[in-house]
Amino acid sequence: MGRVFLHSRFFAVLGGVILLFCVSFSYPQLYRVAWIALGVMVIIALIDFALLRFEVSNVSMSRQVQDKLSLGDKQYIHYTLHHKNRRNLLGQFYDELPPQLQYRSHLTTLQLSNEQEETQYQFILRPVDRGRYDFGDMHLLLRLGFPGLIQYKVTTRAAQTVEVYPSIIQMKHYELMVFAQTAHKLGIRPVRAIGENDEFELIREYVSGDNIKSINWKATSRNNVLMVNQFQNSRSQHVYFLVDKGRAMKMPFDGLSLLDHAINSTLVLSNIVLRKYDKAGLITFAEQIDSSIKADNQSNQLYTISKHLFDQKTTFKEPNYPALLNTINGSIKQRSIFFLYTNFEHVQDLKRQLPYILTINRRHLLVVIFFENTIFETMLEEDAKTVKQIYEDTIVRRSRMEKQLIQKELRTLGVEVILTTPEKLSIDTINMYLKIKAKRMK
Repeated sequence: MGRVFLHSRFFAVLGGVILLFCVSFSYPQLYRVAWIALGVMVIIALIDFALLRFEVSNVSMSRQVQDKLSLGDKQYIHYTLHHKNRRNLLGQFYDELPPQLQYRSHLTTLQLSNEQEETQYQFILRPVDRGRYDFGDMHLLLRLGFPGLIQYKVTTRAAQTVEVYPSIIQMKHYELMVFAQTAHKLGIRPVRAIGENDEFELIREYVSGDNIKSINWKATSRNNVLMVNQFQNSRSQHVYFLVDKGRAMKMPFDGLSLLDHAINSTLVLSNIVLRKYDKAGLITFAEQIDSSIKADNQSNQLYTISKHLFDQKTTFKEPNYPALLNTINGSIKQRSIFFLYTNFEHVQDLKRQLPYILTINRRHLLVVIFFENTIFETMLEEDAKTVKQIYEDTIVRRSRMEKQLIQKELRTLGVEVILTTPEKLSIDTINMYLKIKAKRMK
């Protein structure tokens, strides 16, 4: 009986009966009526319980959620309620969602029609933390449409653990953008390579801008469509992603930290790099080196990188650039391309790390990526009227100026720089990589 509950309608009827008993003190002729009403209510409640118990025996629930979810993207949980009830049922559905989702009252009202054997429902979630998410049991509190005095709780044991990885959805989205002929419409800037590539890749249809010298006349005659030979650079470059996990990367944007955005971008660009036949590697660091993956283009390299990115967390300590430099000098002998995801708020932050950055850039091609503060940009759109607003406006303009000075300083010293917003991060890093590939910068 622990799964049986009384609906608020039961207490409303019971309150009416009690009121009738109270009134019978003044009007004794209502005393017998009150007892009859009480008896009728009890009989109806028993019948309600018996019918409801029979109906809920044919109700079951299932949950469909992917084993791997994407960080920061909207995804769906699909619920299916199977039922073969002969009467309409009203219910409230509750799923024990993982605590990371921060949904305190995931309660949904549903109607199970006797004309259907299946009711479907979906729930939108957007995970903002990487890691393991534990789902619990599912509960359904059912009652008859009439009289509906009794509720019966149906529980389905559905404990399930899913993992939230760096955004796989964004990775596939940008992959399609880069390799689509319409990529330029979506922000990807194709840059034609200087000179000719020397390794045959495939035969494809001619598109505007292709070199007419590469037309394959035999394939053209067979397909009755202009076909061209596509070549690629035979030299596979080593591309490493250096992810700073220091306290500056803890800053939030759109529910995610800068580290989360950097990790999503790393996975996106790693996939592009491997699809371009280059070798991708990874180094994450804070006060010490946490992960170090040698650049490779094996079939499982992307999976290896994603597994290492899975549980990376920011710390509240300064990043250890000397340790990063020692790791690079000790394990990476071939000249490589480095994408360094970090964040500098002040020129002095850069000055402390500048000797190590320049040393890396002398031996390799380094691209430093840091972030604009988009909150500041929205504050500048408002007119400063009060003393407080004028003060805040001055601080914001100084901060933006410091970001620009950092960018200018690095470029003056010959370091490639990307100053971007988190929402444009992947597009800007992809464009920089394609630019490097096209110009064959080394």
